[in-house]
Amino acid sequence: MRRGLILIVALMIAVPFTAVSQGQSSFSPSGPKMAPADFKHLLTQANSGSTRAQFQLGLAYQYGRGVEQSAYEAARWYRMAANSGDSAAQNNLGFLYEIGPEGVRDLPEAAKWYLRAAVEGSPMAQFNLGQLYLHHTALMKKTPEEGLYWIRKAASAGYLSAYTQLGSLYAHGEFLPQDLRQAFKMTMIAAKKHEPRGEANLGVFYAKGFGVRADLNEAVKWFRKSADAGDPDGQFNLGVLYESGEGVTQNTDQAVRLYRLAAEGGSTKAQESLGQLYEFGHGVQTDYQEAARWYRMAIDGGHVLSASRLGTMLFEGKGVTRDLPEAIRLWSWAAQQGEPYAQFDLAEMYMNGVGVSKDLKKSFSLFAQAAKAIDVGKQLKEVSSQLNQEETAELH
Repeated sequence: MRRGLILIVALMIAVPFTAVSQGQSSFSPSGPKMAPADFKHLLTQANSGSTRAQFQLGLAYQYGRGVEQSAYEAARWYRMAANSGDSAAQNNLGFLYEIGPEGVRDLPEAAKWYLRAAVEGSPMAQFNLGQLYLHHTALMKKTPEEGLYWIRKAASAGYLSAYTQLGSLYAHGEFLPQDLRQAFKMTMIAAKKHEPRGEANLGVFYAKGFGVRADLNEAVKWFRKSADAGDPDGQFNLGVLYESGEGVTQNTDQAVRLYRLAAEGGSTKAQESLGQLYEFGHGVQTDYQEAARWYRMAIDGGHVLSASRLGTMLFEGKGVTRDLPEAIRLWSWAAQQGEPYAQFDLAEMYMNGVGVSKDLKKSFSLFAQAAKAIDVGKQLKEVSSQLNQEETAELH
């Protein structure tokens, strides 16, 4: 259906607020678990007032290293160290309050702890605070300028993610005037110092010719650097080039491998791409169950096109049990987010009274919204004709 379109438009500069905040860690969450004896020793030190041990216990509970994972216990130990002035613990406590589970998540509390660490000079906390202010200006009762202040302060301290973010903001014209040359400059600073997201974005600048002459060889180089560092955006973008054969020899197997890595790393774009590849059998054997699985993962991450595609599969019973109410639910959610194909499909349901009560006015409104992106002239005429007939009948 849409693979050609995906390959044309998919290479996009990572949008603001992707992976909003960052926590500090002195060990890899995927590393070996802590031995019971080490945990007992750490617990003794923490109870004796060691802020280092309290911070390490916070990490252990946050990532489930040697103990059962618990955001509540992680917050408790971080708070002990944070109250003693440990800026890393203050930042991580803010991080938990920002992205934690229901019952822990508390954005004003996150801002409070980020601010404490930011004032003490933590560039990571400055970056996180700036992001929080930008993303939640109304809730935080802050202006975008206050958010930009902290992000720029983090950049001045050499925090590379701040340069990448400023580059993204300049590129999108989000909170800052659009300036592709400035965007390229900021992104290049981060990429040259091996910041993976910056490398991925720099590849997009070269692929699209944003602020610099287009150069696919340079794009491939930077995407590969980012992908090798494990960044999902770099993996996805390199996969797009392998699928399309732009800048590299076309290799669908490589594309699928890279999409899978990116998808497992949380990229909803990669999850959606895998869903389409498996649904339509592009370069892989058609597998509707696998397509639905990846679409559902992307939907959980807020990807609206995946909701539109899965809704169609459920409506048609395409490799899955036909489920009209669920299809309507998914289309309704995606349509509210502005997804044109979902608006189109839902409009047809209301026009024909399938799965919902017939509602020509609602159908016309949805078709009109979809018309901003796709051709629905024929459908609009048909609904208008039916509306006119209804109005004429009412007059008699």
